Amino acid sequence: RICSIIKIFKIRIFSIMLRNSLFILSLLFVSCDSEGPVSSENTPANYNYSLEDLNPTSTSYQEYIETSNFSNKVTIHYFGHYSWGTCSARFEQLNDLYESLLSDGYTQVNLIGIGKDSHISFLSNWVDSNNAPVCADTSPFSTWSDWNASQRDLFILDHSGEMVFQQNISSGIPNDLESTIINLINQIPN
Repeated sequence: RICSIIKIFKIRIFSIMLRNSLFILSLLFVSCDSEGPVSSENTPANYNYSLEDLNPTSTSYQEYIETSNFSNKVTIHYFGHYSWGTCSARFEQLNDLYESLLSDGYTQVNLIGIGKDSHISFLSNWVDSNNAPVCADTSPFSTWSDWNASQRDLFILDHSGEMVFQQNISSGIPNDLESTIINLINQIPN
């Protein structure tokens, strides 16, 4: 008698689990089918920001940097904290790459560093030896939120403003980053 009760109990539990699983699967299929194409309003490539360039050695110092300023250029957007050694080191590496590209004649590229105003007292870590624009997002950090950025995130937009690369570079700059950027520059129509 106890064995039959246990069997019935196991069958009921299995039946409930199966029904719940089928229900969850049906929800997944319905939501996937009804989603359709990704809206262009929700792609980070269409996010814009207007942040002041705080780097006195940048050619755009005290001007407002906006993604739309760089039409027909490849843009590299780096999000990090001015105060953290690894963030500063990565930005310096990106700036070295940027300067190298410019000196090699690849002028259709821009690097923009985006930190947070809560770390503004450490801004010198990014501007002392770098020539790229450096901006500070203000609380509640809407630019970081709009781009879904975390510290040391790198985003690259192609000449038409489409996001073509997104990666956290905490562990280092990708080996093929320079060739990736050059390939994107070479795709810009004359």
